[in-house]
Amino acid sequence: MSDPSSSLNDMAEILINQLDRRKIFPPSYNNPEELMNPSSKNRSKGPPRPPNGFLLCRKNVHKEARLKGICNMRVISKVTGMLWRSASMEEKETYEKLSAQVTNLHSQKYPGYKYRPSARQRPQPYVVPPPTNIEILPFQIINPQQPIIYQTNSLDFGPDFFPDIYQLSQFTQEELASFYYYLSI
Repeated sequence: MSDPSSSLNDMAEILINQLDRRKIFPPSYNNPEELMNPSSKNRSKGPPRPPNGFLLCRKNVHKEARLKGICNMRVISKVTGMLWRSASMEEKETYEKLSAQVTNLHSQKYPGYKYRPSARQRPQPYVVPPPTNIEILPFQIINPQQPIIYQTNSLDFGPDFFPDIYQLSQFTQEELASFYYYLSI
């Protein structure tokens, strides 16, 4: 079986050989108004962040790759990284100056904008309520070290919670204990 990264590397090498480096360094796609990230009307998070020099380089590589018929974003990102690492300081400086122009336009369009990154919110684990009228669950006898997390008043599996299922089958306390046990794992 072939290594997926070698396939990506092969495709990146093919694209690098097809690209005209002179259209990327210096950038042929260099109009600051066109390089600003478009503000989506549906965007609820506020204005887009202005691109840095590397992202502007990536836009140029993407444009050139599209002209060659290559639109695989993983390949384009890989090629951009390879080109950026091999670029001279003067070549990178051209993109950084272009980035400063785009940032200047961005600050005119969005006065008072300040980038405020937010931490990703991780989902909270689901906590199962304790069973009623049960002293020891069978699992606790077999493995007493296994912690079981309970939270009261969060769910009520009565007739209002699943009315159709509740009417079809009335569970015994032992069946409910098994049900709670499986939910807690």
